[in-house]
Amino acid sequence: MTQRQSPTVRRRRLALTLRQLRDSAGLSAAEAARRVDHDASWLSRIESAEVRPHPNDVRALLSLYGVAGDQAEAVIAVARQAKQRGWWQRYSDVLPDWFTTYVGMESEASVIRTYECQMIPGLLQTEDYARAAFRGAPVLTREEEVEKQVSLRMERQAILAQDEPPLLRVVIDEGAARRLVGGRAVMREQIVRLIEASERSNVQILLLPYAAGVGFDGSFVILSFPPLPEPYPDAAEDQMVYVDTLTGALYLERPAEVSTYSAAYEQLQATALGPTVTRDTLSKIAADLAT
Repeated sequence: MTQRQSPTVRRRRLALTLRQLRDSAGLSAAEAARRVDHDASWLSRIESAEVRPHPNDVRALLSLYGVAGDQAEAVIAVARQAKQRGWWQRYSDVLPDWFTTYVGMESEASVIRTYECQMIPGLLQTEDYARAAFRGAPVLTREEEVEKQVSLRMERQAILAQDEPPLLRVVIDEGAARRLVGGRAVMREQIVRLIEASERSNVQILLLPYAAGVGFDGSFVILSFPPLPEPYPDAAEDQMVYVDTLTGALYLERPAEVSTYSAAYEQLQATALGPTVTRDTLSKIAADLAT
């Protein structure tokens, strides 16, 4: 399976790049917008990734910022990619706006680190587990919507089988691995899926045991994105933290926020069982579920 490109990631990277180039040029947002015949609110929406700018507008801004040649063409190419439709758009009727952003980000992440204290992570769920999770959620969902949500979740998992899959690093609280979502048979199948997934070279699954005491009160995901290849002018790798809530989500990008969650993940990883012991423990759980 070929690598997926995400217009969401491209729009975000373009926004970061244009803001950095404007800062380097010593121009305020109001002045830069005025000089390309727009108002400041227009440029503000572009730099916050709220809108997808037309490639011609991007070209005008780059000229203003003194960026030309191959570098300018590389940025304009990203602007064109940012205007494409994501594969997830066909699920728009069941996909809330706040989660649409996450699906777009996840689709092109190079490293995904996640801690789950309640559920098996979506990228590792079986169909039956996902179906039972949606049906048992505190927010009521119509059956036809449940099936479409399950289909979306399964399609998200395709990133793990693409030509250059992301590194998936997962810490799962033992309670999430033992909670009977969908019953014993469904849960056993889910645990077997975890064991099989842990054998992939790009997947690491660690179990945080009850014996570790209090883990972390809240699940989170840290997404890392690869730098765009030269001659793109912004070659920095960047990261984002995603925190899910019942009615929305938090997207944290500030370096201090990302480093705090990264430190928390490293601590959870250090406290968790190692990969071999995790597989042995999961095998015992699966065996208990079979009796």
